[in-house]
Amino acid sequence: MDWARLEIIIPIILIFIYFLYYRKFRFYLIAEKAQSNVVRHKLARGTPPPSYPNGWYRLCRSSELKIGQVEEIKFAGRHIAYYRGTDKVVYAVAAYCPHMGANLGIGGQVKFKSCIECPFHGWAFDGKTGLCVNSEKLDPKIVSTYCYNNIEKMNPNQKGEYLQKVEEGEIKIKTYLVKELRGIVYIWLHCLEAKPWYDPIVEKSDHLQLRGESVNYVNCHIQEIPENGADARHFDYIHSSVNDYIPTWLISFKWTMKSLPANDPDFYKKMEHNKEKVRKYQKNLFDQYLSNKELRQYMNVLCLDAYLVFFNKWKFNVIWATGFQMGPATVALYVLSDVFEALYKQAIQPVERFNLKVFHTLYTTSSLPYWASAYILGGELRQVIADVSLWNNKIFTDKVAYNLKGDADPLLLRWRQWYAQFYEGSREFEKSLDALEW
Repeated sequence: MDWARLEIIIPIILIFIYFLYYRKFRFYLIAEKAQSNVVRHKLARGTPPPSYPNGWYRLCRSSELKIGQVEEIKFAGRHIAYYRGTDKVVYAVAAYCPHMGANLGIGGQVKFKSCIECPFHGWAFDGKTGLCVNSEKLDPKIVSTYCYNNIEKMNPNQKGEYLQKVEEGEIKIKTYLVKELRGIVYIWLHCLEAKPWYDPIVEKSDHLQLRGESVNYVNCHIQEIPENGADARHFDYIHSSVNDYIPTWLISFKWTMKSLPANDPDFYKKMEHNKEKVRKYQKNLFDQYLSNKELRQYMNVLCLDAYLVFFNKWKFNVIWATGFQMGPATVALYVLSDVFEALYKQAIQPVERFNLKVFHTLYTTSSLPYWASAYILGGELRQVIADVSLWNNKIFTDKVAYNLKGDADPLLLRWRQWYAQFYEGSREFEKSLDALEW
């Protein structure tokens, strides 16, 4: 083969190799195979709070829902159909059609820009109002509603009718408030149907690039996962190992942490870092996230320093992390090092009791090579898996023995006091679901 041909072939091969590399690592997805684990999540798990706290939850990534696409999800005990209308807006509605009970999210189609059409008989429901409509003018369909006279005994009424008319007029299905922010679609869920009192976290990450995501299925109470971030002591026992091949006596991680509700009157003083570089970085984040004083009570903040320790003797500070938890199920964790900056977004989707889907989405500085961000995501996933093995096999202890003389357990107690505000009406809602289960 002459050199002229090689000069053509080699660049083509290199371009092809880079294409494969780019395709693999540009957005690195590590998704655990779905585990319904029917037996484990049905087991008694102590005496926990209700399973579905109120707040904003991640519904999907924007890129996962194309125009005209319809999906269905079981979410926090609810069955929800969601879709992107031809007006490019995302809508979410109760999944079951009030006509004959078909699931709108399975086989349903987008119609009249903002509506979803039932696959069974073609009834269309507006995603904005929930009204059943006839046309693009969104004029309401007038229907007659009947119900069984006695569904338990199946007795007729005095007229000999087994089904009797209860009302006539417009009919609508439940709609859910949805917001689309920075590539993520959020849905508001409240057990008492209250309106949102806070907004989803809007990350300050214009300078960071989306690089990947991990997905895990966990069988525990939803509170256990974000509570992990306030558990300072567990880092020393669960997250001391660097990897599976290096013994901890040679190289290990050591962690120090602060955790505090954002409405603490001495917040800035208590959370101030002793290193000037980190102090400036964190203050910039604090000023951005805590600018609205009315929302501070719904946010908890943590600051975490990671050290590499050699031979259990020499330690070097390598990572400084600052996390903001807004509401019951979303966390933004900013990671600063001398080499790169990153943002982890944690989002929890409660499917049903003790059955959760957990996302960790990674953003990094654009200068970081794709393979490096994939390695970082893999390292983070390794730490998550260490937690999952504990979460899946523990109970929720409602009567907790705290060592308040130490520096770790007071953080846990304070965090539980803060998180409890998101359960308003949740117990009654959960009982209503029990009555509907077959």
